[in-house]
Amino acid sequence: MVRTQMKAFAVVVAVLAAIVSAAPASAQGNDGCHVAQGKAVWTVIPPSIAPASDPLGRVAGPTTGDLKAAVTAYLTNLAFAADGIHASSVETWVVGPQDLIRFTGSAVFTPIPGTPNVEDNLTLTVLDGTGKYAGATGTLEVTGTGYNLLASPVPEPGKVYFDVRYRGTICSQD
Repeated sequence: MVRTQMKAFAVVVAVLAAIVSAAPASAQGNDGCHVAQGKAVWTVIPPSIAPASDPLGRVAGPTTGDLKAAVTAYLTNLAFAADGIHASSVETWVVGPQDLIRFTGSAVFTPIPGTPNVEDNLTLTVLDGTGKYAGATGTLEVTGTGYNLLASPVPEPGKVYFDVRYRGTICSQD
């Protein structure tokens, strides 16, 4: 049961990490590629209150910086390893009314000794997009801390969140 709860919590953490990386970037030339960097805070929505379609939970929250977005993510896979919790996710960043970017995520959550917290290392790769992000490509690296992820076997609503930074390159036709 504890393992199932940890998996659900890890899914939520991955979703939060995904939320951090979806803001519009500033131009760096005429090749359509832009450096994007900023910050995000994602709240974990544990399986106990998430929809049945999110058995591992979900994360949601805003990003600031070059990609100002509303982000939501869900875990697609969760595995425990000697170096931490490995998770895969799908992240959706809503950057504007018709502009969104979807990412696939690959994360490792490493326990921080003596705390209920984890280091979050997430790579987001553009899956697809709409509006000005139709046909987009790119990758974002997301790093930060997941707070209270390991505080109890089951994530408590409102107590688990991620505070992260993102940096990478997004290439689009605009």
